[in-house]
Amino acid sequence: MPHCSKLNRSSWSLALVVLVAVALPCSAESAARPKPIITHEINAVFDIVNHTVTIKDRMEVPAGLEYLRLGEGMNIDAILRTDREQADPLVVVSEAEDDDGKYQRLSCAAMGLNNGGFLYLVYSGRFHEPTDQVVFSRENVGGEITATIGDEGIYMSGGSGWLATSPGTLATFDLSLDTPVGFEPVTQGRRLEHEPRGDILHTRWQAVHPSDGLTLIANRFVVHEKTLDDGVNCYTFFMEDDPDLRAVYEERTAAYIQMYEDMIGPYPYAKFATVENWFPTGYGMPSWTLLGGQVLRLPFIPYTSFGHEICHNWWGNSVFVDPVEGNWCEGLTVYCADYHYKELESPAAAREYRRNLLKDYASYVRDPAQDFPLTQFKSRHSGATRAVGYGKSMMVFHMIDRLIGHDAFLAALRQVAADHQYLPASWSDFLAAFSTAGGKDVAYFKAQWLERVGAPTLALRNVRFGDDRVDFELVQSEPVYTLAVPVVVTSGDGDREHVVNVTDKVTPVSLEVRGATKLAVDPDCHLFRHLDPAEIEPTLRQVLAHDDIVFSCGDHDPLLVAAARKFAASFIENEDPVFSADGVIPSDAGSAVIINPAVGMRKRLLPEGLYVSGRTVILDGKRYDLGQADLAYAVADPDRPERTLLVVFCLNPSRLEGLADRLSHYGKYSWLVLPQGRGRVVRGNWQAGVSPLMAKKP
Repeated sequence: MPHCSKLNRSSWSLALVVLVAVALPCSAESAARPKPIITHEINAVFDIVNHTVTIKDRMEVPAGLEYLRLGEGMNIDAILRTDREQADPLVVVSEAEDDDGKYQRLSCAAMGLNNGGFLYLVYSGRFHEPTDQVVFSRENVGGEITATIGDEGIYMSGGSGWLATSPGTLATFDLSLDTPVGFEPVTQGRRLEHEPRGDILHTRWQAVHPSDGLTLIANRFVVHEKTLDDGVNCYTFFMEDDPDLRAVYEERTAAYIQMYEDMIGPYPYAKFATVENWFPTGYGMPSWTLLGGQVLRLPFIPYTSFGHEICHNWWGNSVFVDPVEGNWCEGLTVYCADYHYKELESPAAAREYRRNLLKDYASYVRDPAQDFPLTQFKSRHSGATRAVGYGKSMMVFHMIDRLIGHDAFLAALRQVAADHQYLPASWSDFLAAFSTAGGKDVAYFKAQWLERVGAPTLALRNVRFGDDRVDFELVQSEPVYTLAVPVVVTSGDGDREHVVNVTDKVTPVSLEVRGATKLAVDPDCHLFRHLDPAEIEPTLRQVLAHDDIVFSCGDHDPLLVAAARKFAASFIENEDPVFSADGVIPSDAGSAVIINPAVGMRKRLLPEGLYVSGRTVILDGKRYDLGQADLAYAVADPDRPERTLLVVFCLNPSRLEGLADRLSHYGKYSWLVLPQGRGRVVRGNWQAGVSPLMAKKP
C-alpha cells in the first residue's frame, strides 16, 4: 500500500517524531529501474445494509508477473482474459498464501498472462469489522481494522486486498464508485464525476500516478472544495460542518504545499484532502490524510503533525523507498517537517528537539539487543524502532546538512525528488546527490551511520587553558567514527564554534583563542551520539520506556487503590500490573511508579525545587492545589540513582483512572501539573547535571 503514517496517543502532544509507517511502499528492486505497473479500470458498488462490495476490474497486466493477489475474503465470480465482458470465462483456482491465509493467489501462467495482457475480474466481498474498539497504544498501533462496510461508514484499506495487486508492482487506478446517497467517497487522485442517480451517488476518481495500493473511505461527509493559488484542489471531508476548523486546514494546506514546493519541488498531485474518520486514525496517503475526529481537532495538529503528512506526499508517496538499504523516508520527513518547524521557531527550539532525539535513544535503546542498523529499518513498531528509524535517521540528514552546507543540501533533495518521482530511491541515491551538490564525498556515511549499529560516545580530557590557546584531547569509543565535532569556546569575545575533524580514538586538539575561559564539546547536540548520564535529567520517557515496571500505592482509601490498579493496567497496557504490597521497590525492577506515596517515602522522593504538603504543591515558584490538579514527576531513585521513578499525586479516583493515558503524551518532560477539565497542562524539566564534555578555566 502507499506510504501510510500513523499518529498514536503519545504523538498527539508532540511534533510527531512518533509518526508510524505501516508498510514500505516498494520492493527491493533497484531504484534505477521502474517497477511494472498494473492499470485498473474499476467499478465498485457498495451495499451498506449487507456490508458488501461488488467489484468489476478491467486490468492491464504487465508481462513477467508470477501471480495476482486478492484478499482471502473476496469471492471470485468471473475471470476473463480479455478487455471485453462478453468473452468466455476462465476457470482458475485460487491458492491461499502462507501469510495466515490473509491473501489468495491467482496464477498468471494459468490465466495465460505470461506475456501480460488484459484481464477482467468480477468479485465481491463482505466486510464488517467493528470500529468501536480501535485504540492506539503508546508505541504500537493496536486494534486496527483493515476494512468495514456499514451504516457507520465505509473503510477499505490498501492492506485488505480489496483490489488485485502483485508484489513488486505499482498501479494506476480509474475508479467508478456507487455508494448510497449521502455517503461521499474519497481516495487518492482527482475527482472527475460526482452525480446523484436516484438513491445512489456515483463518483469517479482517477489516480494516474503509480502507487502500490489504494485506500478508500466514504461517510456522510460535509465536503468543501477550494482551488489554491497554484491550482491544487484543497478538500475537507468533515463529519459536521465546521467553518472555523475548515479555514484552519485550508490555510495550513496552502502554506505547507507552498513551503515544500520551495524546499523540494512542485507538489506531485492534483489535490490534497483532509478527511475526518469516525474511529481513531492518523494516516497519510497520496494526496490525502485520514485523521480521527479527536486528533483532527487537537489545536496543535494543524501546525505540526498535519504538515508532516503533507510532506509525505513528496517523501514516501511520490518518491518511493527502495528498502534494500532501509527506509529513509521517515527520518527525512521528520527533518523536513517536525524538525524544520522547530528551526523556524528558534535555534533554542531546534537544539531542544535534537537533544530530545538523543534522550529518546538513551531511554529506548538501553539494551544493545534493541539496536539495529538503519539499513534494517522498515517501519516503527516500538520505542526503539522509533528512536533509530526516525530519530537517528533525522540526525544523519542533519549532520550531512551541516557538513555540506544548507544550500547544497536542499539542492540535493530537489535533485533526488526530480530524478525519482514515482520511482524508488535509496540511501545511496541521496548520498550520491549530497556528494555532488556539496562537493564533498559523504559515501563514508553509509558504512558508519547506516550499516553500523549504535552511536559514538565522546569524552573530553587533559584540558589546558593558556593565554592565547586552549589544548585538549577528544576521545571516542570504538569502533571509531569520522566526525566533524563542534567545539564551542567561550572568551571575552563571546562564544565561538570550532569544528574539529576526528578520525581516531584519541585526537589532540589545539585551538588559538585568546582568553578562553570555557570549553564545551557538542553542547547543542549536532551529533548523533550517546549522551552521558549527567547530560540527561529525569523525564517521564525514562519510565515509559521500560517493560518491567513495579507499581506502589500509598493510599488506604479502597476507591483510590482500585483506581491505582486501573491506572497501572492502562500505563503498561496490560491487565496484570505488578504491585509492591509493602511499597518497597525491588532492586531488579527496571522502573517504578509510586502513586500517592506515604509521608515517609514522599520526603525521600522530593527533588530540589518541589514542595508537597497535604494538598499544597509549590513548584517552579508557583502554588497548586491537589484538589484542583494532579501532579506527576520523574525523579532519580535515591537508592539507585541510575534508575528513574515516576511519582503521581492524584486525590480523585475518577481522574486517576484516566491519568495514565494523559501522561503518555508528555514523555519528554520531567514534571506535569494536570488541571481538572480542559485546562492547559503546565510542564517543565529539571536542570540536567554538569556535562563531562564541558570544562572551565580554573
